[in-house]
Amino acid sequence: MPGFQKGYEIYYFQIDQNREVTPVSILHFLEDIATSHSEAVGLGIDHLLAERTGWVLNRWLLRMDRYPKLGDKIVIETWPSKFERFYANREFNIIGSEGNRLGQACSLWIYLNVDKKRPIRIPAHFEQAYGLAEGKRVMEDPFKDLPEMTAAQFEMNFHVRRSDIDTNGHVNNTRYVDWMIEGIPEDMTQDYQLFELEVVYKKETMYGTDIVTESQKLNVEHPVYLHRILDETKEHELALGRTAWRRRK
Repeated sequence: MPGFQKGYEIYYFQIDQNREVTPVSILHFLEDIATSHSEAVGLGIDHLLAERTGWVLNRWLLRMDRYPKLGDKIVIETWPSKFERFYANREFNIIGSEGNRLGQACSLWIYLNVDKKRPIRIPAHFEQAYGLAEGKRVMEDPFKDLPEMTAAQFEMNFHVRRSDIDTNGHVNNTRYVDWMIEGIPEDMTQDYQLFELEVVYKKETMYGTDIVTESQKLNVEHPVYLHRILDETKEHELALGRTAWRRRK
């Protein structure tokens, strides 16, 4: 069994109006198991704080074949597939109670000095501690450049609350996904289901600031939206995203 695994049950507060777990809840599971893996190998939050280091998420790519529903039990497997200087790739398999694959995800993380806010080389002993599965990827070449947004069609404004902030003192990565999905018309989320999500994080966001989320629909076979989150001046990009949707059965 690669890396680390953990079981989860789908609760009421994690589902949508279709009684399916939300994409953001899936990301919460992935973030949780990554943290649990670090804690299990002695490289968790307390260790990072003592060393004045931390992991910052740079990219997500999530693909869902099927969403579990209320009361379902799932298992998630995770493992690091590459350490290179200050970058680390982490993979995820999402598995149903009958052993069927529900989804997969890839992530890219940056190891940094939290005081200087600068990337630093990943310590050599991390490879053995985590059980590096070199080259074992769930998707081939997952991280490509996102298409550039040419004309924003939908726009919303949000104010960053205390509840949006994580242990690193800036907005938790899942909040950006919440904001992106909120920028999509309601009829789309009623009739269609998100099956692929990609996010690139570019600049941290702090408590008390205001942000703008923009989206643009592309004319392709399946509905696809490009997303962009900006600061209130619209001069700085905070995150970019792409979501792909399929009609609900």
